[in-house]
Amino acid sequence: MAAAASDVNEVFSRLFDHRPFLRGEIEYFKKEFEVKRGDREVEQLFRSLELITEIKEGQIEKIVGSSDDNLPRTTADVQVALHMCEDTLDTEKKFSSEELLTKKRAERRARLAAVKQDVQEKLKLLEDSYQEKEQAIRVQFQQLEKSAGYT
Repeated sequence: MAAAASDVNEVFSRLFDHRPFLRGEIEYFKKEFEVKRGDREVEQLFRSLELITEIKEGQIEKIVGSSDDNLPRTTADVQVALHMCEDTLDTEKKFSSEELLTKKRAERRARLAAVKQDVQEKLKLLEDSYQEKEQAIRVQFQQLEKSAGYT
């Protein structure tokens, strides 16, 4: 019976236990992957190292020099733009304040009243002048009628 159980275990293990086969396949896949990936990673590391060395040797000095040349002018331009923005905001505040609006309205009302008064005075002068002329023409016609003998 022990022999039969041992045979059943052996048959079961041959049919359903794939660990040795899978272990071998996994090791093969792992070696292939590491070899291919290792070469790619080494190449990428060397390219990165070359690029970093090139930047360190030549580009940093160029960037520092360019920054030293251009940053003061850029800073000055930004300061000018900032002052212009602040001036614009101050001007806007001056024109948008309620007190200023009230003052401007009062000035417009005063000018309108002065213009109305001026128009009234000119109209009065015009009417007076018209009345005088009308009276002068009436007098003249009366004199003409008297001299013509109509009255």
